[in-house]
Amino acid sequence: DVWSSADGVNWDLVTDNVPWGNRVLHHTVAFDGKIWVMGGQNLVQFAPAEKEIFYNDVWCSEDGANWTRVTEHAPWSPRGMIGGGAVLHGRMWLLGGGTYDTPDRPERLFYNEVWSTADGVNWELHNANPPWKPRQYHDVAVFDGRLWVTQGWNHGNRNDVWHSADGVNWYEVPDTPWAVRHASSLFVHDNALWMVAGN
Repeated sequence: DVWSSADGVNWDLVTDNVPWGNRVLHHTVAFDGKIWVMGGQNLVQFAPAEKEIFYNDVWCSEDGANWTRVTEHAPWSPRGMIGGGAVLHGRMWLLGGGTYDTPDRPERLFYNEVWSTADGVNWELHNANPPWKPRQYHDVAVFDGRLWVTQGWNHGNRNDVWHSADGVNWYEVPDTPWAVRHASSLFVHDNALWMVAGN
């Protein structure tokens, strides 16, 4: 389902049946006047399903009610578990991610590839192996003209912080003061980059 609010108090149900179906851990970005949903998976151990599905499709909507699948299989491997969103240089960026374990696929997958697109259809791989470790449940943002990748999980929590102006060349911020974690909230507010809470 899709809900919207102008004040965070009063919410409207936009639709209770999106065409991209029941899925979790997908990646959502606001870009070019549209909402974009990509990737994710279902989890048969938590919700009934006929089979396990790992997605690498891309959908968009201008109003949250009417959705268009712009591509069924993007060139990146199925994945999700990416918090936040990154839009830079007129492009959406897909940074890392992974898959959750399921009965038929008990091993999680972890990625650190850097992809971007201007239309959701044509994707460019900028860096297949940047210096930051593959991860999931990390957070991404754009601040100060740069992409940011923070913390995350890969058989253990992390607290590293990386930034790049082009998606190719990455630099680490040393001596991060907060404890290791994953699934925090990363956002820009009052001309600063904020990292809040986590697991």
